[in-house]
Amino acid sequence: MSILSLFREAREVRRFSDRPVSREVILSILEDAVWAPNHKLREPWRFIYAEGAAKIKLTDSVDASKHPRLVDTLTQAPVVLIVTSPVNPDERIDSDDFGAVCCLIQNIQLLGWAQGLGMAWELADYSACEELLALSGVRSDERIAGILGLGFFDSLPEKPAVAGLDDRLEIW
Repeated sequence: MSILSLFREAREVRRFSDRPVSREVILSILEDAVWAPNHKLREPWRFIYAEGAAKIKLTDSVDASKHPRLVDTLTQAPVVLIVTSPVNPDERIDSDDFGAVCCLIQNIQLLGWAQGLGMAWELADYSACEELLALSGVRSDERIAGILGLGFFDSLPEKPAVAGLDDRLEIW
């Protein structure tokens, strides 16, 4: 599979099959995903891995009335990764680090897709979900860049239409 076909074919998956995902597969994906560009090689990411009973505890800690989509992802996905970025008082460094972590998350999605795994990326502000933060071990000096639901899927989600560059490219 070429990198171009991965860009064009990968998409968000919200309905996962019951097929288990081995921890080794996820760890292998993470070993490669960390090659994301990051300023001064700070590697500003940390991973929190949850499956089985741990994933159920995380799900139960979230208020479904406030975060129904997150609860759905936590319930559906066989594996959940919480990816964090450090909070830095220097706004430039903070922004650079968060951007690098987002690049890493795209790498996770593309590497997973190449192995038949789909991914849902939850990126709301979960700073008020105190029980979720405490249970998962998110530290006070970091923020969640994404809660990722990962798993195999039975049917390919519909491919979204992608707009062209006509309205998005300005040439000077």
